[in-house]
Amino acid sequence: MTVKVKTDYIEEIKTLLERHNEAGLNHLLSELHASDIGRALNELTEEEATQAFKYLEPETASEVLLEVDERLRKLLISSITSEELIEVVQELETDDAADVISELPLEDAKQVLEGIDRQESIEVQKLLVYPEDTAGGKMQAELVSVSENSTVEETIEEVRRKSRDIENISNVFVVDSAQRLTGTVGLDKLILAGPKTLIKDIAEKEPVKVYTDLDQEEVAKVFQRYDLVAIPVVDKEDRLVGRITIDDIVDVLEEEIFEDFYKMAGLNVEERVMDPASRSIWMRAPWLFVNLGTAFLAASVVRFFQGTIEQLVILAVLMPIVAGMGGNAATQAITVVVRGLALGELSLKNARWVLYKEATIGLANGLMTGAAATVIAYIFGAPPIVGLLLFLAMTCNLVIAGLSGSLIPLVLKWFKVDPAISSSIFVTTCTDVGGFFTFLGLATVFMKMGLI
Repeated sequence: MTVKVKTDYIEEIKTLLERHNEAGLNHLLSELHASDIGRALNELTEEEATQAFKYLEPETASEVLLEVDERLRKLLISSITSEELIEVVQELETDDAADVISELPLEDAKQVLEGIDRQESIEVQKLLVYPEDTAGGKMQAELVSVSENSTVEETIEEVRRKSRDIENISNVFVVDSAQRLTGTVGLDKLILAGPKTLIKDIAEKEPVKVYTDLDQEEVAKVFQRYDLVAIPVVDKEDRLVGRITIDDIVDVLEEEIFEDFYKMAGLNVEERVMDPASRSIWMRAPWLFVNLGTAFLAASVVRFFQGTIEQLVILAVLMPIVAGMGGNAATQAITVVVRGLALGELSLKNARWVLYKEATIGLANGLMTGAAATVIAYIFGAPPIVGLLLFLAMTCNLVIAGLSGSLIPLVLKWFKVDPAISSSIFVTTCTDVGGFFTFLGLATVFMKMGLI
């Protein structure tokens, strides 16, 4: 399939669908890459997407299913017959087939498993027992493995035989008589070795491997740490059960990044831009109600100092600056800390140093921005003593921002909760409450001392 570099193919698909031009659709879709077709289906209406999907050949349809979001994938699958679905699933690699089948109703899943190739059905059923977000759930059963007593010549022949059905072969896995992994051999090393050389003599004796129950995020870290393109997956007895390739890990990284991004924004990870408004409303509302509660908490602090604000109205003008700067500083801290936790750069062992560092950064930035705010407030007509008050409050609140932005994710990590959930809602509450209390509290103290 050639990649058609075209920017208006989505409109062209719509036009051809309206005209029921079957020949034109077949020609256009045959020239497009699966990822482009997936993008087009995501932008079409549900009716248009299901119509276009029916024009795809099983091989292309199987690739397109992996390019669309979960909601649309379910819709496309439900739009075709069981026989057509079996043909599509038959074209998928075992890990992708397991993902698709796991989303089907029980009876439909059973029918598909009975309809596909018997050996593939057995392999897929083995994968279905593993949680989706583990190494076992991400691995594929297709791989090249040979006995440790095989020769290089025999191994190369096995690679040639398996290459008809397996894509992206980069390593050969070496096993003993009990199917325990004993080594790996890269194709480059295999090609350069003599034909009669035993494979165990050129194999890497202690290969990097992962166990089936390892979390997908940890698997991604292993790939990153060792610059891998494929990794063997073994069970508790070290028996080789599958492999994970780099393309699967790219998907994991994208999934994890957007999951953290959504959680930090207080969004449901299942929401998509083309979802109906009603679905998005119900997905966003819970966190907004949480945010409403925290906003009233901050408002209660302001209400506590209502008398102070009535005596000096300019405080009402300046206090959002203190809270806003604290919120921005906290977002910076939390972003760095959550990223550090996600990449394994930060752990609970070195948390004390990170807390000290973020508090120091908050203090330094508080002193600089507080001084600048003092000058600006003076230019706008605020009394010098109010400028001093603004300086002290902003310095204190940025220290609070640094501490809360780093401490809250660490506490959540300690309780085995995703640190991304700490997001702007909880941390901003700390800086709002801290900023209002510091600014208005100091103002009250200054008034009692007769400084204002």
